Amino acid sequence: MMFQIFKKCRRIKINFFMISLILFSMYLFVSYSLVQKLMSKSTNHKIQVHNTAVTLPNVVIHLDLKGSPPKLGYLKRLLPQLHELGVTGFLIEYEDMFPYEGPLANLKARNAYRKSELQDFLKMVVNLGFDIIPLIQTFGHMEHVLKLKQFEHLREVPLHSNVICPSKSESQILIKNMLKQVIQFHRNIFQLNYFHIGADEVYHINKCKQCLQRNQTNATLFLNHVKFTTDFIKKISPQTTVLMWEDMLRTMSMPEWGIVKNLRVEPVYWNYQPRLKVSHVALNMYHKKFDNIWIASAFKGADGMNATVPNIKKRFSNHLSWMELIQNYKFGGEQDIYSFKGIILTGWSRYFHNAPPCELLPVSIPSLFLNLLLIQHFKRGNDWVECDNLSDFFNKNLNDDFTALLRCTDPIEIDYFDVNQCYFDGIDLYKTLNHCDRFVSYISKTVKDILQKSTAFYNNDIDTDDQHIKWSKKTLNDLVALEDKMVKQLSRYYNKHFVAEYVNHKLMSSQQMMYMLLENENYMKSTAKPPWVIRGKR
Repeated sequence: MMFQIFKKCRRIKINFFMISLILFSMYLFVSYSLVQKLMSKSTNHKIQVHNTAVTLPNVVIHLDLKGSPPKLGYLKRLLPQLHELGVTGFLIEYEDMFPYEGPLANLKARNAYRKSELQDFLKMVVNLGFDIIPLIQTFGHMEHVLKLKQFEHLREVPLHSNVICPSKSESQILIKNMLKQVIQFHRNIFQLNYFHIGADEVYHINKCKQCLQRNQTNATLFLNHVKFTTDFIKKISPQTTVLMWEDMLRTMSMPEWGIVKNLRVEPVYWNYQPRLKVSHVALNMYHKKFDNIWIASAFKGADGMNATVPNIKKRFSNHLSWMELIQNYKFGGEQDIYSFKGIILTGWSRYFHNAPPCELLPVSIPSLFLNLLLIQHFKRGNDWVECDNLSDFFNKNLNDDFTALLRCTDPIEIDYFDVNQCYFDGIDLYKTLNHCDRFVSYISKTVKDILQKSTAFYNNDIDTDDQHIKWSKKTLNDLVALEDKMVKQLSRYYNKHFVAEYVNHKLMSSQQMMYMLLENENYMKSTAKPPWVIRGKR
């Protein structure tokens, strides 16, 4: 009797387990299907373009000079095409490339632009009808200043050089002196319509003793420093409109917005994702508090800290998402479509001052040109169009113009971007750096395979050792040849200091790996023993 009950209970447990397993498998399948559907929707959503023309008075390209200033001759060569593509100005983020003088002379890097050559370049840019918007960091991203012993005592957090303490009088004096030099330099050349104060990603705030003693919230402390900065700019240059990145404002709570008063600034809302995640609440608050709102996309510098070339499909999707959003954007309770003041196409050179260089400007020209074409397309206004996905939109609206602009012999595929048949200033470097990435990856994989086989079992194969040594020597020679080629091509666009840094960044680890492998293989060969010694007696 007990045995039958036990058997019955066991059968019930087994059935319960099987049903649970089936239900769980169904759950996983449905979940996976939903995720796949959402991912597909995020990258292949239907695109609807209305016949309303986008109003963007300012189309501005961001030149991030962070430790990698392009030769001004190269930038001059780009100006005519950029003018034809509707560019109205340049946001120049100088960081340590501005020719500071006097007490601030230490702020400039050894490869900073000379005062005379920068003046000559700016005059040419302004004479062609472009606006110049200088950008000087005044709160966060101040590593280039606070890394110096002369100014490290002004850090908000001693161990981090990115944020300046806003509560120290010396900090305010330093920022005033920086602003004064940069503003006066530009005003001697042209009328300074805009100035950008940075103010993004202030990750360390209200931490030091002086800040805590003020007994203010993070938001109040931040806003007071921004107000101090903007008030000073308006005092010495009343006609200048001040811009700032808005991400620190975006995180403020509704009660904190009540303290935003008399802040004479125009926020730049930035988002670099292929599919935008925009806070409409924040946009609405900016609309209430500020005269104008700008937007910012990214044509490079948003696809990974070590990226070599931009992911052109993601960059295109980012810009298209922005255009779709603003084409018919209305704030609640308003009938009119809102006109954003302008778009800044950011092109980051490094994620922060001490980070390695990411995509270079010459190899990012296809991304830049494509997205400028896209903005032109929306500014002209077109008949209502519906496309199945990103590729469909590109092929129907931009492929012919883009192919012609890059002087490509074959139409371009946005899904499998290949510019090997194109001819633009930078194509040779583009090809070389793509080859470099593939070659470095090949070396890493091959060395790993060789080392995995370098056990006692395999070490005594003299022929194999000889093959590895020959491969190592040939690969080292190929690396040297690649280095020479990269130096030659990079020198067309950059000074010798940055060329050396970039080549080392890309090739040094592979070269070291090869020298170590060659040394290891030579040692293994010299100490190899006959197979019967290794195996021992049976």
